[in-house]
Amino acid sequence: MSGKQGERVHAEVRALLPAYCANTLGQVRRSLVAVHLRRCGPCQAEFSRQRTVTDGLASLAAPVDGPPDGLLERLLDQSGTAPRGAGPLRGAISGARPAYSAALLLAGAVTAAGAGYASWASAKHLRRRLKR
Repeated sequence: MSGKQGERVHAEVRALLPAYCANTLGQVRRSLVAVHLRRCGPCQAEFSRQRTVTDGLASLAAPVDGPPDGLLERLLDQSGTAPRGAGPLRGAISGARPAYSAALLLAGAVTAAGAGYASWASAKHLRRRLKR
């Protein structure tokens, strides 16, 4: 094939190569792509690249059992720090008192509720005026 029709066939085959590599093409399309690949060197090269990418992605998706044994200890040895135990949380800001944090949260909630009510009331008033 040559000309525009040949270019179109190459473009269609190359568009189908990811699905061909993933074995998700229907039987008819898979057969047509296979026949074209036997005859077309540039499409074979693209298929080889696509296959390399597909295989690489498949190897990345392989399940991992978890980190190797002793990894945390080796990392801590390299950094020169010892693991710390968990301490009590004292608030969002270092040294903040929980009661003070709760009061600030409550004040913020009341302010937001008040602003929401004011917005709702003014919209209600505006709707009444527009109906007149």
